[in-house]
Amino acid sequence: MRALLVRLFTEANRPSKPMEIMIGRVLAVCTHPVIAWRVLSPSGRLVVCGGYAVAGYLTVLTVLLVAHPAR
Repeated sequence: MRALLVRLFTEANRPSKPMEIMIGRVLAVCTHPVIAWRVLSPSGRLVVCGGYAVAGYLTVLTVLLVAHPAR
């Protein structure tokens, strides 16, 4: 088990692919949006704000539908 964990969390022997880099950056922005705010372009900031607005809207809508379902 330890050997598997060491192999998973050690440095890769190959260069990163563009999709891996994009996924990592998206996760970093979602995890630390305040830190990423200074690095993002204005269009990137707009995407972050829009994404959080959509996520908030969907969360509230889901809670309302679960709390008061249609009869």
